Amino acid sequence: MRPQMQPPLRQPIGFWAIRAGEAIRARTRSRLAEVGVTQHEWWVLQQLSSHPAGIDERTLVATIGPNDTDEAIVEAIDAAVDKGWATRRQASVSATSAGNERFVAAADAQNELGVERRQGISDEEYEIAITVLQRTIANVGGDAWHW
Repeated sequence: MRPQMQPPLRQPIGFWAIRAGEAIRARTRSRLAEVGVTQHEWWVLQQLSSHPAGIDERTLVATIGPNDTDEAIVEAIDAAVDKGWATRRQASVSATSAGNERFVAAADAQNELGVERRQGISDEEYEIAITVLQRTIANVGGDAWHW
């Protein structure tokens, strides 16, 4: 049996932010693996789905970049190309029909995960949680952005 925790106002937000991120990443990666997609490949497929005519690779890397290193994003683009999910034409990357199909499978998994994560959490509570985390980052001199 675990000992009783301190009241929430006495607990460190950094601890809970890290633990939430770890739990969400582990669950997301596990579920995406079930449909044969890594989280990094998901990020690529998701962005490509928003740019059916293709997207400049530098723009793609810059957009996804806050999630990991540029090198990791380029590796995910390379993997998508190697798997036949994307093509490169000059500086542009676009999804193939196989990539669009893989995106749909991964998007369905992501939608399921979103419902799972939001169980018992209202839209207002979710918005407050995100706003508090953003403000906390700014308060300590951090800088975060997400598309």
